[in-house]
Amino acid sequence: MLFLLPSLLAIVAFDYWPLLRTSFLSMQSTNLFGQPSGFVGLKNFETMFADSDFWRMLGTTVLFMVGSVSAKVIVGLAIALPLSRRVRGTGVFRASVLIPMAVSTAVAGLAFRALMTPSTGLFDVIAQALGGGNVGWLTSTDVALLSVIIVDVWTALGFTVLLLLAALDSIDAQVFEAADVDGAGFWRRTISITLPLITPTLFFIIVTQSIQALREFTIINVLTGGGPADSTRTLVIDIYQAAFGGTADYGASSARSIILLVLILALTAIQFGVLERKVNYR
Repeated sequence: MLFLLPSLLAIVAFDYWPLLRTSFLSMQSTNLFGQPSGFVGLKNFETMFADSDFWRMLGTTVLFMVGSVSAKVIVGLAIALPLSRRVRGTGVFRASVLIPMAVSTAVAGLAFRALMTPSTGLFDVIAQALGGGNVGWLTSTDVALLSVIIVDVWTALGFTVLLLLAALDSIDAQVFEAADVDGAGFWRRTISITLPLITPTLFFIIVTQSIQALREFTIINVLTGGGPADSTRTLVIDIYQAAFGGTADYGASSARSIILLVLILALTAIQFGVLERKVNYR
């Protein structure tokens, strides 16, 4: 117990105490300095649920999560499946795909913000060269969320592909040899053999990346800050702006944090209850 004590103290100090403090503040009103000024019960939650902007922001959060996780799985598979074949040159491509893992999300966000700069950014220059106009990657309410999803997928690409490659390499080659003998083509092998055998890894990616997407802050804050016109304003961005955007409304921010916690727990429980049934643990 003495050896465990330092770790237990760290967990209590950095995990459980902030959770208890947040729960306490969610039922308090706060002054201009963010200090508790009185117990208000569930008023912060009632005000939040009565605000139509909250539900729109919650919808944006879910849309961002679904788009991000779906794209990570699809793009990850599209890259990992060809790279899983042991042919000359794949080692170089495997190493290059892992480069995003070495780049911090803040730096990646700044780099993509420069690439997506209206008119002069590389993305708009390419669009103009192809006969199009300025896309407004970060300034258009129709495209901004998609742009954020693209950057989020890029930053997680190395992690996703690494896990998928490890899962694909663990499949016994004799399974594919037997499929070849039976005359199974690439798509039949992929759908009937490869995907079922890597379902544990796919399940892990979906669960962890869903939680990451719900908690994503850095990329959105660097690229758009929740704009334009709140089109990329997710729950985490709203939590940050409520607390540190000038109003210091820690009560409202804490109430939103509790809702985020409940949302993550509910989503994870649903995924384990529904998706895990489809997992083949061999």
